[in-house]
Amino acid sequence: MAGAENESGRKQTGRDADAIRRRLDTLGEKLAEAQTRHGPPPTLAPRSQGAALGQALRLGVELVAGVAVGVFIGWALDRWFGTAPFLMVTFLGLGAAAGILNVVRTAKRMQAEAPSGKDLPSVVDDDDD
Repeated sequence: MAGAENESGRKQTGRDADAIRRRLDTLGEKLAEAQTRHGPPPTLAPRSQGAALGQALRLGVELVAGVAVGVFIGWALDRWFGTAPFLMVTFLGLGAAAGILNVVRTAKRMQAEAPSGKDLPSVVDDDDD
């Protein structure tokens, strides 16, 4: 227990603290240089985030609407012809297929209208690994 306050067994000198301080200062300068070189990350405007949420909700509504319309048509035809539940199941499948097709078509159109990634800043890999 005699060496508890000096765990490493090395004698602490002022030179060690000075060397550590210089290394920390050098590291801080390199970090500041790297941060100014990369700049702040681009942020999305709240309006574009709202537009993205609107597009996502639109895709979900299109899928659910296709299924709902298919089920309703199948249910109405089953009541009219008395063939319950065969037409409702058939039109449920057709409505789901139509909803998925609408979602895919809309997503492709949104992707074509989206700005290209050519305007984004390039990322340079400056890691030393």
